[in-house]
Amino acid sequence: MRKRFRLMAETKGLSLAVEVAPHLPAAIHSDAGKIDQILNNLVGNAIKFTEHGSVTVNVKRPTESSHLSATGLAADQSLEIEIRDTGIGIPSDKLESIFNAFEQVDGTASRRYGGTGLGLTISRRLAQFLGGNVFVSSLEGQGSSFSLVLPLTQDQKQSSQPLPATTVSDSEYPQSKIVPVAAPTIEPLPMPVYTGQGVEDDRQVLTPRDETILVIEDDEAFARIVRDLSRRRGFKCLVAHDGHTGLDLARRFLPTGIVLDIGLPGVDGWSVMEQLKQHAETRHIPVHFMSATDSSQRGLEMGAVGYLTKPVSKEQIESAFERIRHFGSGTERRLLLVEDDPGTRKSVNVMLGGVDVAIVEEPTGEGALLRLRRGELFDCMILDLGLPGIGGVSLLEQCTRERLLVPPVVVYSARDLSDQETLALKEYTDSIVIKGARSPERLIDEVTLFLHSVQSKLPTSQQRAIQPMVSAEKGLVGRTILVVDDDMRNAFALSKVLRAKGLKVLIAQDGQKALNQLDEGSDIDVVLMDIMMPGMDGYTAIREIRNRSRLLTLPVIALTAKAMIGDREKCIQAGANDYLSKPVDIDALLAMLRVQLKLGAIQTDVFST
Repeated sequence: MRKRFRLMAETKGLSLAVEVAPHLPAAIHSDAGKIDQILNNLVGNAIKFTEHGSVTVNVKRPTESSHLSATGLAADQSLEIEIRDTGIGIPSDKLESIFNAFEQVDGTASRRYGGTGLGLTISRRLAQFLGGNVFVSSLEGQGSSFSLVLPLTQDQKQSSQPLPATTVSDSEYPQSKIVPVAAPTIEPLPMPVYTGQGVEDDRQVLTPRDETILVIEDDEAFARIVRDLSRRRGFKCLVAHDGHTGLDLARRFLPTGIVLDIGLPGVDGWSVMEQLKQHAETRHIPVHFMSATDSSQRGLEMGAVGYLTKPVSKEQIESAFERIRHFGSGTERRLLLVEDDPGTRKSVNVMLGGVDVAIVEEPTGEGALLRLRRGELFDCMILDLGLPGIGGVSLLEQCTRERLLVPPVVVYSARDLSDQETLALKEYTDSIVIKGARSPERLIDEVTLFLHSVQSKLPTSQQRAIQPMVSAEKGLVGRTILVVDDDMRNAFALSKVLRAKGLKVLIAQDGQKALNQLDEGSDIDVVLMDIMMPGMDGYTAIREIRNRSRLLTLPVIALTAKAMIGDREKCIQAGANDYLSKPVDIDALLAMLRVQLKLGAIQTDVFST
């Protein structure tokens, strides 16, 4: 909490203290991700609604009898994390209503503080799901105290129940596109607790001919299960209990495949994956996530061959090994090219000529659909959206309706996708990885990522084409970005992605605080400016930046959730260098950052035919 919120508190002139009472248990057994989400919201709110004074996080045993009776917990079997602030406070008649969906203390259009009114609703429901609750006490004008009370050990029966139903109307979220999936009938393996002891592996007896699985997992018992099952499938096994060790073993031994957890000490699984895919010598190694964190879409988009959410079964683990073996061995990769233009098909064949892949061409969506219905397996699909007959979007929609097995999809187009196309494609992101590739070198980069091809084996011309893009990515490392957004969840999510790319990220909650940071002489390379903010909005903040002579050339990229006609022109008129609508396309943002930081354009003439 100190590390995450210190800068935010300091920029508002607030003191932030984290106090831990003596004689507390060394650990609690619960869902770390959900606790993290609750605390992020409560501490973020405390700082957001406090203008002067302090915010204090106090970890202690519960003392309020009302809290204990409401949760049915005993004091010695529970933990309280109290967040106190000296902020605006809450009127007594609104103490409970603030936990209702979309409810805010000040719900008027001219309110001073932004936000959606969902944070406290979600926080209380998550706490109840974990067997606890969130309580509030407050005096208007003097401050508030929010208390998260949790059991030391989450009741397994409780954790297996679904989250309480939302009060949001079903009409807000149409269900017509949701396809029911039968629940697995296989019995799951347990999720044991890591004891801190090492797991014996095979690093002392490895030979160059061995097929090897690297298990990066801090849960000793689960690591031992994966190790034993991998040996039964004919693999040798390496085990690392943290991200740093895992990266070191991956670079030293270049294993056949990697089984990766996310919640690792030190370097987490996302950062490990990011670094594996950034280096040519490890980029091709198939990575299969196995984690208690349910973020399968993010893992697949990063190039994982699969994602399993714990608890997992023996059969699921063995299936993961088969998938790793497919990509890690010399098995021929198959690519489905769905494109009606003969010239483009020829061009793609020339571009991918050095990649060890069998390209199956289909000029129509109907032909591609027939192959998928027959159960033909492909490792990647290159898809043109403007097909005759069944278009690209309709093809994906039909595949989803029929529950067909669809590989990662790379949409290859010479133009940016329209808003309508982007929204239509996002309907399928739960099951399909969709990557836009608007240039030949980006196409090669994405296809080799999903085919897990060794880039060093590509022809020199293709390596040369990809290299400027890789160099540009490295050029972002160490640059400082100021993210200006009043919604801390947006700011944290964006900062996490940018930090994973090696960028340094500062956060300001509104335009005035952004100006204060810039006036202090902070060494900032680019500003990402949200437009719709309470107080000083983005347009005003950008104009103020341009009124300062030393900031005239500072790159400013405007971000807004309102993608309305004329927005871009208004942002440019105010002084922004460029504009992106929310939700932010990370690839587009990184490309824009490279342009603004003048990291070089990528040449495409090596592929002219």
